[in-house]
Amino acid sequence: MGFIIIVAIIYFIGYYFSLKAYPFTKCKHCNGRGRFDATGMYSYAFGRCGKCGGTGRKERLGARMFLSKK
Repeated sequence: MGFIIIVAIIYFIGYYFSLKAYPFTKCKHCNGRGRFDATGMYSYAFGRCGKCGGTGRKERLGARMFLSKK
């Protein structure tokens, strides 16, 4: 039981430092491109991704909670 707790603590410490180094991940909705291509007649047109706001990235799970600026 104690071994599992130690492994979990080491995992969460590693995840915390990983969040500090890389707080963002690519948006899964637009695949990190920040835009969507139109289909059909206007295939040359594209629009901004509504999920990420056109940045192509989003915060990782826990980044806002652990890395909030106080």
